[in-house]
Amino acid sequence: MDIAVLGTGNVGATLGRRLAGLGHNIVFGSRLPQSERVQQLIEENPHAHAAETIAEAARQCDTILFAAPWTAARETLTNAGDLTGKTLIDCTNPLNETFDGITLGHTESAAEKIAHWAAGAHVVKAFNTASLATMENPDFDGQRATMFYCGDDVTAKATAGTLIDELGFEAIDAGDLQSARYLEPMAMLYIQLAIHQKMGSQFALKMLRR
Repeated sequence: MDIAVLGTGNVGATLGRRLAGLGHNIVFGSRLPQSERVQQLIEENPHAHAAETIAEAARQCDTILFAAPWTAARETLTNAGDLTGKTLIDCTNPLNETFDGITLGHTESAAEKIAHWAAGAHVVKAFNTASLATMENPDFDGQRATMFYCGDDVTAKATAGTLIDELGFEAIDAGDLQSARYLEPMAMLYIQLAIHQKMGSQFALKMLRR
């Protein structure tokens, strides 16, 4: 796939690098594509084709991995331009400034806000409930970490599910985009356990069945 990664922080860099390593054509989109940090990201990812402006990266690709910070989400989408018909995989969490709570939840979600701001895009929530360490390696002694995802468009969800599976996660369809109202607080629980309960980042969520 041709995938634009909008956001060159830790999440975008990690997922972009791994997807490039799987053979996908990755274009990193940044406000400052010629900055030293972004150019270093390209050098470290030989399979990533380029760093472009946010608008140009979005124009080139039909699939967008949206990894901008929540505080910059609306501005980034404005800069991206018309995303009608594109699959937008939203990795954000609406964390507050002190990272000890979320600013939305249960009756509204960041993903639904993003779907409103990026009118016409097919938004899928994914990759928001795992640590960077798990994104790097979702295998836990032969068990795959679970990655829940949700969205309203069947084709876009299939794309997200394929990428989740390729990255080594167990992909679990959590329903329509409204389910992001529950996945985002789930991410806050993970942060609570990792930081405040001092469990660190070497654990993952897993759905068990029988």
